[in-house]
Amino acid sequence: MQQSRVLAAVVVASLSVGTASLATGGSAGASPIPASSAHPSTKLGSLTERAMKLVAAARGAAGLRSPRSVLRLPARSMLASALPTSADVSDLIGDNGPVLDPYGDLVDTGIATDKTTFAVGSFTDLFDDPSTSANWANPNTVMEWGLDVNKDGTPDYIVIMFNDVADGFGVISGVLNGAATNVLCAATPSWDSTDNGYFAVFDRSCVQSPAQVQAQGYMDYQDSSGDSIDYTAWTPAIGLPTPVVQQQTHSSGYWMLGSDGHVYPFGAAVGFSGSVPQASAMAPRKDGKGYWVVDREGHVFAYGSARFFGGTPPLAGGEFVSTISATPSGGGYWLFTNRGRSVPFGNASGYGDMSGMHLNGPIIASVATPSGHGYYMVGSDGGIFSFGDARFHGSTGNLHLNKPVVGISPTADGKGYWLVASDGGVFAFSAPFRGSMGGAHLNKAVDGLVAFGNGYLMAASDGGIFDFSNKRFLGSLGGKPLAAPIIGLAAFSS
Repeated sequence: MQQSRVLAAVVVASLSVGTASLATGGSAGASPIPASSAHPSTKLGSLTERAMKLVAAARGAAGLRSPRSVLRLPARSMLASALPTSADVSDLIGDNGPVLDPYGDLVDTGIATDKTTFAVGSFTDLFDDPSTSANWANPNTVMEWGLDVNKDGTPDYIVIMFNDVADGFGVISGVLNGAATNVLCAATPSWDSTDNGYFAVFDRSCVQSPAQVQAQGYMDYQDSSGDSIDYTAWTPAIGLPTPVVQQQTHSSGYWMLGSDGHVYPFGAAVGFSGSVPQASAMAPRKDGKGYWVVDREGHVFAYGSARFFGGTPPLAGGEFVSTISATPSGGGYWLFTNRGRSVPFGNASGYGDMSGMHLNGPIIASVATPSGHGYYMVGSDGGIFSFGDARFHGSTGNLHLNKPVVGISPTADGKGYWLVASDGGVFAFSAPFRGSMGGAHLNKAVDGLVAFGNGYLMAASDGGIFDFSNKRFLGSLGGKPLAAPIIGLAAFSS
């Protein structure tokens, strides 16, 4: 079957025109592909169940909650040039064996990349819509790709796409390490009936920008008659373009988080697609290359170079995750609940919490110390709870407040901190006071404060930003219609 293929519609918004590199896997020969080290279908197949469970637990780290939120664009509009025409791959079924199911018969695999984005796609003899098909709803049906960065014929990364019907999240996708022990980043799935193709696209930093990479497609498709397992040859290896070197030594930026999980970037901050219903908080990497968003149930969604380390701690009745803080290295994070419980993941360590203690107000914000060996929690009454090497410098817990406290941030040296109330009043404890919005008219309440430059930023629920620092103002959402109110603010400076 002679076909020209155009890779991954989903990348049309991500790949720069004229900079994409392409490769496709295919063979005009008629001999079957042996299950050998050159075509290790058994490696992918043996790790599939574990990979699916990990990605499902991460809830499709890109925040893809249902088929309606999946980007689906015409495949033929993705790139101007088609992949090379090739005969059917000498695969296990369809060409050189009994045709178990043409919907599970892979005929091509292709990869494409530019300076920031990587995409992989495979094509089948017949197309079956993964968002509506009962066969894709079967837990054994999955599209998978192995990525080999050292050309030894063994996958160093696994990209997986499936319909997470069991958890009600629809079609999700993720990138894992070759042993399928860790979800490294989100991948956005897409599909197209015109080309019978299934695709995934993700940030190129997820695969650590190897000099070359080749890909292999693998599919396990199950219908009422049984399993069809098939895989393609490796594509030719392609070189990845050299990233653009930024001629600057310092950059700054910040993000605002809406209650619908939409993230708005400013300055040098990079935003990633996806939304998280019932989002409660976000935490950034210190280098600004990624961030985490957590919802009230503790599902953690990792974006960019941020990594998923776990989530969904068991919660008591009425308890929910209200805030997240990352370790300085980006190798872990803590989830904090409204009842003052701390749950560490990755390289984050537990230093104690307020479990079982009476709180005058729920925990509404948290922040790690600059060393990562401690953290602060703050209640809505302004009560400060310090653990590890976090030092207590005072609180508003015994003061009458006009409005509740909504945020905390330590100074860069960790020797003090600021609190902010919803009316924009700032309380400085062993920290320089740079100003506040207390007493000023606000269109909407302030809901967060973060350290920035020599001072701090405040954000209001309408997206207004109030800058009390020596850094350049990078913009706001004030006056712009928002689908949901702003509930979080995160910043970085490097």
